[in-house]
Amino acid sequence: MAFEPMYEEIKLNSRRRLCQTQAVVEARLLPQPNIVIARVLSIACDGAVTASEIFAGEARYIGRVNFKVLFVDVDGKNHSMDYNADFSDKVADERIAAGLKAHFSASVLDTDILSVNAGEIKLASVVEIKLDADMDEQLRFLSGGGEGIYTHDEPLEYCRLISGGSRTVTLNDVLSDVKISRLLLAESKPVIYKRDTGVDCVTVEGAVITEICGETEDGLLAGYRTVTNFSEEFSAEDARPGDTALTAAAVTPKITLESEEDGRFLSLEYALTVEYSVFAAQSCGAVIDAFSVTNELLTNVQSVDVYQNKLNATVTDRVEGNVTLDVSMPIVDNILAATALRLNITNMPAGDGEATIEGIVSGNIIYYSAEANSKNSVAVELPFSIKTRVDGVEPADELTGRGIVTDAVVKIRRGNEIDIRTGVAIELNACRKCQKCVITELTAGEEREVPDAAISIHIAKSKETLWDVAKALGITPELVLVQNPNLTLPLGGGERIIAYRHLTK
Repeated sequence: MAFEPMYEEIKLNSRRRLCQTQAVVEARLLPQPNIVIARVLSIACDGAVTASEIFAGEARYIGRVNFKVLFVDVDGKNHSMDYNADFSDKVADERIAAGLKAHFSASVLDTDILSVNAGEIKLASVVEIKLDADMDEQLRFLSGGGEGIYTHDEPLEYCRLISGGSRTVTLNDVLSDVKISRLLLAESKPVIYKRDTGVDCVTVEGAVITEICGETEDGLLAGYRTVTNFSEEFSAEDARPGDTALTAAAVTPKITLESEEDGRFLSLEYALTVEYSVFAAQSCGAVIDAFSVTNELLTNVQSVDVYQNKLNATVTDRVEGNVTLDVSMPIVDNILAATALRLNITNMPAGDGEATIEGIVSGNIIYYSAEANSKNSVAVELPFSIKTRVDGVEPADELTGRGIVTDAVVKIRRGNEIDIRTGVAIELNACRKCQKCVITELTAGEEREVPDAAISIHIAKSKETLWDVAKALGITPELVLVQNPNLTLPLGGGERIIAYRHLTK
């Protein structure tokens, strides 16, 4: 027997969520001198990981929470405060290795007012930090046994990281004819609606959505929303149509209120940063079983988890509900603005070609009460469950994602009840995990005893394959078919399969 096992080595790439943790970040905000806080109207918080360092078994990070607060003083005048609170910590996981390409993200789950008095506001935010990583693993396995070795293989489908990068572009926009005389709050959120791979490139299409709240000439508040669309092409060497692009966007805004002869306008400039990674689907045959008619075979079998990044898609929908004011609150006469709009995903199970997205839309609605001649606000929380079609998703897939509120329509139903309808966009990633058993080492053992019977009979079991029968009888699969010409595949179970042998003294 010419025993010449052949091996193949491949590189497995995938982006996976390794771990997540939470941190509580507190802030103490102080108004300008001689300003007395009377009532808080809006609190918006955003979290980000600003730096990280990777070691064997752990990742350290530095993060920041940006607090934006809108309040009125005892004279009913509007004020805003902007404060950054830094935090740091580490996460541990045995899969973290030096040189790992980490992707940290941070989102604020909840913000509580610890205390408010005339001279300060104390806040505490719960921040969720998630660590995704581009994993790089080597797999060596048997691809062939040589002459006289019969092998059974299965397709092994996996991903290769082809290309990636981070690019920053500048976007400009103008919002004309605004009725505000002072800019108080502005929040900008990017969303990518479409990402396509081409020849050596990735194209992303999306929008930067900005919510603005400012003071009018009469001392009230007014809200505006702008949508700045973008379509950008980035270089991605070796990318090809049909590859999977994973993308993420972040934006740094610069918004100024300016005047012209016929009114005021807002000048908007954005530094839009897009991160992208391109994964290509690969496939090969991996030997999962082997036998020889002349020798026993000794095998080392390894069970491996193979991950495939299947898609990065964006789904849109609407979330609606209502809020009833507390009996102690002034009635609503006019809606002034909707601020601090957030979407937090709490669960995202996969189905057959669909995803169920569960979460909460939250925010503040600022309104005016004529009876009390005051500006007031009410917090909104809209739990939702959206079932949406996502082609290619399967029940065993792991889904991760982030979402934003793209717009809000707020209406007064009656004096103490407000209806709110929001548009949402959710960017989701689907990753498939498959467990495969492959042969990593094959050696020849002792010679097999030659059966002394001229005929052997095997009774097929349900779900047995031709390979199982050949291995049980100790003959080649081809010989099984030659000696049993009436055999029908696939086997149903109960078939009598015969092996004929030529015996010599």
